[in-house]
Amino acid sequence: MNSANSENNGYAFLLVRAVDVLACTWVWRQVDITISSMAGLELRKANPKRWARILGGALNRLQAGHCEMAIAGDIERCTDALTVLHSVPPT
Repeated sequence: MNSANSENNGYAFLLVRAVDVLACTWVWRQVDITISSMAGLELRKANPKRWARILGGALNRLQAGHCEMAIAGDIERCTDALTVLHSVPPT
């Protein structure tokens, strides 16, 4: 896997991300997507919902472009998973 964020592969970071994905699964019924990505996807809409404007705005103030980077990170994680899943031929 060629993660661009290899410095973010420590156990603490992975645990936080796993809890983030789990929370997103409970709230939005979307598996393997982070809350930041859900906020970013909502912010892309012409009239984003209030929760996304508040949460996404706060996250983007803490880190410029946070929600868009989260979307890119989720896409990268999915791509990495596909690479692993396709690496072993079916029996």
